[in-house]
Amino acid sequence: MKHSYLLFLFCALLSLQHCYAATDKAGFYGFWEGPHPSAVNKKFYIRIVELKDSVKAYGFWTKNKFYDSQFAIDRLFLNADSIHFYIPDWNCSYSGKLADTIIYGGFSCPDEPYDAVNLVKNNEAANYLTDAKPDCSNIDYRYQYKEPELFDENIPTAGFQAKHDSLFIHSLIPEIISNQYGRINSFLLMKNGSLICEEYFYGYTRDDLHQIESTTKSITSLLTGIAIDKGLISDLNEPLYEIFPEYDHLRKGAYRHIKLSHLLSMTSGFSGEYEPYKDYDRIDYALKRKLIAPAGSKFIYDGGNTEILGAVLKRKTGIYADAFAGKFLFDPLGIIKYDWSVFKQDSFPCMGGSLQMLPTDMLKIGLLVLNNGMYNDKQIISGDWMATSTSTKTKTHIKGDDYGYLWWKISVESGNRTYSAVWGNGLGSQFIYIFPELNTIIVTTGHNYEYDSWAITNGIGKYLYLLEHQLPNGGK
Repeated sequence: MKHSYLLFLFCALLSLQHCYAATDKAGFYGFWEGPHPSAVNKKFYIRIVELKDSVKAYGFWTKNKFYDSQFAIDRLFLNADSIHFYIPDWNCSYSGKLADTIIYGGFSCPDEPYDAVNLVKNNEAANYLTDAKPDCSNIDYRYQYKEPELFDENIPTAGFQAKHDSLFIHSLIPEIISNQYGRINSFLLMKNGSLICEEYFYGYTRDDLHQIESTTKSITSLLTGIAIDKGLISDLNEPLYEIFPEYDHLRKGAYRHIKLSHLLSMTSGFSGEYEPYKDYDRIDYALKRKLIAPAGSKFIYDGGNTEILGAVLKRKTGIYADAFAGKFLFDPLGIIKYDWSVFKQDSFPCMGGSLQMLPTDMLKIGLLVLNNGMYNDKQIISGDWMATSTSTKTKTHIKGDDYGYLWWKISVESGNRTYSAVWGNGLGSQFIYIFPELNTIIVTTGHNYEYDSWAITNGIGKYLYLLEHQLPNGGK
């Protein structure tokens, strides 16, 4: 080990490039898989690639067989059968010997015992780590459109309804595949009531759940509307702390002015410094936070507002929000596969961003909103609530973006036109776009936590105007 480390330093000082040139390293190229030290559902990968005049290594984490994050690799040294590299995030060095498709070696870390870790060749990892579509890195790759397959009798599928639909898809999807908008995992387009594009990337399929992050807040808006329709919530002007008499000591001063409508519009006045896992009782934590503005005076994006609304739903309906959603929203929409267990505390689901859904079910949510609360000829939520909740209630800190009741209102510029959208917005590119004037819904999911979450909106804006074009019969 000591001899190998000294050899590495010697080569580094002389010239890594010179050491590279002296040996055959082809056996190392590709993806190498290693285990997480404690979590069986996590793995790390080392990718070694040959560049024009050097060799480079990249590190990746996966979780449940999907990309999770990246990490840096420095001080790479290779010869015919040995490898050395350093991982700054871990402050650890790896040394190993190549034998066919296995690297036998381990990690050396300060003040820790040597950790034997073998790396196994697995080039199939490219399908979920680096390649949006299989073989898309090949120079002769060309995107091939395929009409979506029927998955629900209430969601018709169709091919292109106009030539410009084809232009939209064949312009945007190749850009997604080439990673121009970060790691987009799914893209769905519904126009005039038919699903005309359904694409998945980086190994995802129709059957894989996605955490929809803050689009969960928009689901909370729908649940609030259902509770109002059923008479369980009678007045959005009801003072918040009258619903929770155990906090009577806060029902004075500025706190007494907070109403349910303020929670829904992000104008409660709470600081926005919400750390939901700081305290086990996150409802108590959310209700006792300091105020920095009078209720109704200022937009402050705050996940604590939706956590409180989850508690309001429990207090008003008698059941937790996830059970209420299952009975009165998901079941009527035919949404069966979902998970709301992440970040659950004391039986309260996290209302700010933990719901996991299928992209096709996110599409159903979009269709419900587009059709003013109606789905499959049934009024699931009143048209009055849909109109109220998706209309502008306040300006935001983002120029051009307004806010309703837990729904964003945005304007997308495209082709010398501006199109208004109701938007469910979740970090990482978990989006539901509803464009009423185009009779169009777009759904995306992604893993853009290390990239620009909102870049795909710009991509959609480049080509959105094309969807305005219809066949002479309106595409029907």
